Amino acid sequence: MKKTLFIFMLLVLGHNHANAQLKGNPQAGLRLGLPFGVTARYFFDDANAVEAIAGAYAHTFTITGLYERHFDLSALTTEGFGWFVGGGAHMGSRKENDNVKFIAGVDGIGGIDYVFPADLNLPINVSLDWKPAIHFNTSSDLADFAISIRYTFGR
Repeated sequence: MKKTLFIFMLLVLGHNHANAQLKGNPQAGLRLGLPFGVTARYFFDDANAVEAIAGAYAHTFTITGLYERHFDLSALTTEGFGWFVGGGAHMGSRKENDNVKFIAGVDGIGGIDYVFPADLNLPINVSLDWKPAIHFNTSSDLADFAISIRYTFGR
């Protein structure tokens, strides 16, 4: 119990350090994985962000909107390293048996995130995530992993 409390306190105390540099600075870049496409993220404060993904894979095109909660791990690892969880929804189209059908559903997301320290003057963010998608009217995509590389504007 004491060990869990200690780790929790480290996370809370170190929480503001790395992500504070991202507040109000939009990020945009490529998502390499499933779905493959473009990603944009905006931080409202040190820990709360929204992300939009436009992606394509296996005769499917989707637009996804996500809310993410970010947690800084700098106190336990290295400056700029953290993890995040969140969820949202998507819509798009999928071609099945020569028919194009509308798809929509809900998404989860969880992953690790790294922001290069400001003193390196490299405004790049890299993340690795798992983004399962449950479609309401077709088979779900539960094994969607990707690496995203984003440029942070205004930093």
